[in-house]
Amino acid sequence: MNSAEIRQSEGLTSYGIALVVTQLFRLLFGGYLAGLDQFHYNDLESAWTVFAIYVIIGLLTTLFLIGRKKPGLLGLIALSVILVIMESLYIIIYLTASVPDPSWHDPFASWWALVSNYAFPLLTFLFAIKVYKE
Repeated sequence: MNSAEIRQSEGLTSYGIALVVTQLFRLLFGGYLAGLDQFHYNDLESAWTVFAIYVIIGLLTTLFLIGRKKPGLLGLIALSVILVIMESLYIIIYLTASVPDPSWHDPFASWWALVSNYAFPLLTFLFAIKVYKE
């Protein structure tokens, strides 16, 4: 199925398709993070928290896809803003040395994870705003 057939059958615009594709990659990234927390770092609490966040993202994307566009988009926008703010606050707290021992939760331990933690919410925010305005 090509993108023109998807647009016809689902009523998705190019920004809508970009939003859904971004969310699919974001969910893969979230699964990786949850698995990393659980199996590599042996931090089950963090893994469950990451899992819960990405389940909510998946549910909001599903709402968007089944036609409940407004609640799905507003939820994705709000969650993206919250995640960017929380990531920024954690980095600020980490840089001010207020975190006693971040161990594997060092935000600068993996540069690509740090970039992804900003890129996915910002892309989601951008595409969700574009779809909401359409």
